[in-house]
Amino acid sequence: MRREILAGLSTFFTMAYLLLLYPKILSEGGLDFGSALTATIATIVLSTLFLAFYAHFPVVLAPGLSIGPFLIYSVILKQHATWQTALGIVFWAGLVIFLLSLFKVRQKILLYLPPSIKSAAIGGIGLFLICVGLKDLGIFSGHLATIPNGIALFGLLLFFTLYYFRIDGSFLIAILACWLGAIPFGLVSWNGFAALPPSIAPTLFQLDLFTPLQPQWLGIILSIILICLFDTSASLTVLAKLAGKMDERGRIKNIDRIVIPDGIGSMAAALLGTGTLAFTLESSSGIKAGGRTKTTAIVAALCCLAGLFLYPLISSIPLFATVPILIAIGIFMAQEVKGIRWLEWTESIPALITLITIPITFSIYQGFAYGFVSFTLLKALKGQWKEVHPVCWALALIFAAHLIWTLFSL
Repeated sequence: MRREILAGLSTFFTMAYLLLLYPKILSEGGLDFGSALTATIATIVLSTLFLAFYAHFPVVLAPGLSIGPFLIYSVILKQHATWQTALGIVFWAGLVIFLLSLFKVRQKILLYLPPSIKSAAIGGIGLFLICVGLKDLGIFSGHLATIPNGIALFGLLLFFTLYYFRIDGSFLIAILACWLGAIPFGLVSWNGFAALPPSIAPTLFQLDLFTPLQPQWLGIILSIILICLFDTSASLTVLAKLAGKMDERGRIKNIDRIVIPDGIGSMAAALLGTGTLAFTLESSSGIKAGGRTKTTAIVAALCCLAGLFLYPLISSIPLFATVPILIAIGIFMAQEVKGIRWLEWTESIPALITLITIPITFSIYQGFAYGFVSFTLLKALKGQWKEVHPVCWALALIFAAHLIWTLFSL
């Protein structure tokens, strides 16, 4: 129990930045920040508790960062949709995802993912997390020798030292050490301890269900469905493997229950006033800390519930304090590339495309799309088209059509 509680705390502290970042993104599209904050936290708590008790999975469900920016910058600001219409799009996408899960279409997609593509996707997500961490530190902007970067490097070394000696709570200790280490340098802003949660009234039940059904928005709904499906498929595969939830044939145990809550949660999210849900990759910090049961998810959810009142304190945690954890998890995941069949070029080339595309585009979906299309094409060119399962052929055709549509709609 002690290990599960520490794991839940590790997950919470690693993903706590989402509680404030996601509402901030939504507010740029016209949603009330306070209402979006309450809606986001309420959605995380309810959907994660549902996942914990229904599927016994040690993971947090939260609005995904792949969809939030897409809704705001591509749908609302670029195509001039109202935020109410955007929430309606979220609802219909969530309903389709739920139905695909209910009728086990989603499970078949997970089952027939080519092994090399699957390994490459996990490795690509690892590189993606490392890139996210480096971006947050300003490395890509040329900011190398800074105090925050020094503290983050210290946190990374501290974590691997604690991890090597199998110290419980190593993720949590590293985050707290970075937080405390930043105080003497004046890098921590104290924003208060607690406050009453903002009213959810401005976004509650304000979604527009009918406008998204007009032909001009159907392509957007399809885009969100595809992004959600394959972002969550990759994340779920990673988390299940880390948690030891795979059987001897590489299938995720209890998959029929695990995939139900995010679709239902996405519909609830639209009603409350936030975006579609995803299995948070930050949950891997809790899993690596020893979390294996629903207790980990329950603890993280209850911490998020407390965050509804303690959001001034949460906003005092500097972002660079969690970067060492993202980089460490990325390093663990990147090791999965050893599962790629490098000597078989019809598999190694698509795997390499997937591996590289994810961190370059900052999109798990793009990596899957280009990987699947190249996989089927190369198998066909070599005369091995019979080795490609019909599900993979169908997905490749959908990906190709969607990529072409996206290109011409720019």
